[in-house]
Amino acid sequence: MLLCLVWLLPGLVGHAPWKGGDGSNFVRFLELWQHGDWVAHGLAYDAYPPLYYWVAAATAWLTSPILALHDGARLASGVFIALALFFSARAAQKLYGEDHRWAAVLAMLGSVGLLLRAHEMNAYTAQLAGVAIVLDGLARLPKDARGGWIVAAGLGIMLLATGLMEPLALALLAGSLPVFIPAYRSEQAKRGLLLGLLSATALCLAWIILLWYRQEPLLQVLQLQRWLAWAQTASQLKPLTVLGLLPWYVWPSWPLAGWALYQTRRRWREPATLMPLLVLLVLFIVFSLSLNSGEAKILAIIAPTALLAAAGLMSLRRGAANAFLWFSVMLFAFLGIVFWVYWSAHDLATPARLAKRLVKLGAENIGDLRVIPLLIGIVATVSWLVFIARVPRSPLRPILVWSAGISFVWVLLLGLFLSVFDPRLGYTRVAEVLSKQIPHGECVNTRNVGSQQRVLLAYHSGLDLRASATADCGWLLVQGKRRESPGAIEPGWELRQQTRRAGDRADLFSLYARRR
Repeated sequence: MLLCLVWLLPGLVGHAPWKGGDGSNFVRFLELWQHGDWVAHGLAYDAYPPLYYWVAAATAWLTSPILALHDGARLASGVFIALALFFSARAAQKLYGEDHRWAAVLAMLGSVGLLLRAHEMNAYTAQLAGVAIVLDGLARLPKDARGGWIVAAGLGIMLLATGLMEPLALALLAGSLPVFIPAYRSEQAKRGLLLGLLSATALCLAWIILLWYRQEPLLQVLQLQRWLAWAQTASQLKPLTVLGLLPWYVWPSWPLAGWALYQTRRRWREPATLMPLLVLLVLFIVFSLSLNSGEAKILAIIAPTALLAAAGLMSLRRGAANAFLWFSVMLFAFLGIVFWVYWSAHDLATPARLAKRLVKLGAENIGDLRVIPLLIGIVATVSWLVFIARVPRSPLRPILVWSAGISFVWVLLLGLFLSVFDPRLGYTRVAEVLSKQIPHGECVNTRNVGSQQRVLLAYHSGLDLRASATADCGWLLVQGKRRESPGAIEPGWELRQQTRRAGDRADLFSLYARRR
C-alpha cells in the first residue's frame, strides 16, 4: 500500500498545467468550472464526454482550501488509477487466487506507459478504470450472476468517460463469451450477462436521449468521429501504430503475459486465460482502427495485460526471475546515477561541460544549490537502497523490485528537477511577465495564440485575453516563431515586451500596446 502511494501521489500536485495533454484537459475542465455546463463538455468546437471532468470538479472543490485549482482537478487521475488498481486486484484474485492480487497491482504499477499519463489530467485514466471494472465483473460471472452489474458499471464509466466505441466493443465481446468459453454457459453467467448488458444498454440509451434532447453534437460527445471519418482521412489511419507502442508501453507485463499464455496453452479455453486475452485483443483492434490513437489514449490496454502478467509471474522459472530482478536493480541504479550527475551539473555546476550544455538548453540558476530538492533526493535514494537490501524472497520479488525502481526514479526525478521542469513546460513565467506589463482590468487582443495557450495564460495571469480582436482593447499579444517575422502589425501599435517559456527555442510571445 505504501508503494502504491509513493508511486501515485508525487506528480499529481505541485506544478502548473503543462503544455500538451495535461494543459488541454485542464482547459476543458476550466470551461466546465467557469460556465457550469455539466452534461456535454468541451470547447465550443470540440465536445467530450464529461465523467472525468465531473470527478475533477469534485476533487478540485473538496481540496480547494489547500490546493490550487489545477492541482485539485488533477487528483481525478489519481482517483481513477486507484480504482483501476483495486478492481484489477479483485479480478486477479477471482481468476487466479488470493496470492495473485498484488501481482496484478504491481504489474500495472510497473507498466512504463502508465507512469507519465497517470500523473497528468487524462480522461483515459477513467477508461482504464472502466476496463478494470469490466474485467472484475467478467471474472465473477461464471459463479456469481452479480458480476453482470459490475460489468454494466464498468461499461457505463467507459461510455461517460471516453465515448461509445470501446464499451460497445467490450459489450459485444461479453455477449459472445459463452460461444468461446464453456464456463460462461452456466445459468449464473447467462443471467448475469443478460442483466448486465440490458442495464448497460439502458444507460447508453438514456445518455443518447439526453444528448439529443439538449441538441448536443452526438458524434463528438460519443467520440465516434475517430472511426466514422475513415473515408475522408484514410491516409491518417495507421493500424500498426499501437503495435509499435506495445513493446515499451506495457513492459514488463507483456513478456510475463506471454509466459502465462505458454504455460496454459493446454487449458486455453479457461476463463483465467482466454477472457483477459480476448479483452486485450478487442481493445487492440479498436485502438488500432481509431484515428489519432496515440499512447495517451490506449491506457486501457494495460489492464488485461497486467492480469495475464500476474498469472505468468507466479509461475516464472527461478533463472528468469533472477535475471529480471538484477536487470531491474542495475537499470534503476544507472538511472539514479544519471539523475544525480545532472543535479550536480545544475546545482553545483560540476561537471562543467554538462553545466554549459544545460545553459545552452535554457536552464537557469546554474550553480545555485537548492536544499529541499537535495533532501528529497537523498531520502528517495536511501529509501530505495534500504528497500533493495531488505526485500524478502518471494515469487513477487522481481516485479516488486521493478515497481519500486519505477517509483524511485519518478520520485527522484520530480524531487530534483520539478522546479526546473515547471517553467519550461508551463506558462506561469509568461503569464507573470504579461501581468506586470498590463494594468489589471484591461483586455488583450490575441493573434496566432493557440486556444490552449490563451486560456492557460488568462488563468495564470487573471487577464482578459480575447480570441477575436475588439477595438476597445489597448493591448495585443502575438505568438510566433523566434526566427520568423510576426507578420504585419497595424500602425498604432508599439512593441513593449517579448517573452517565451524557459528553454523554448521556438515560440515567442510579443506584447504590443496601443499608442495613445
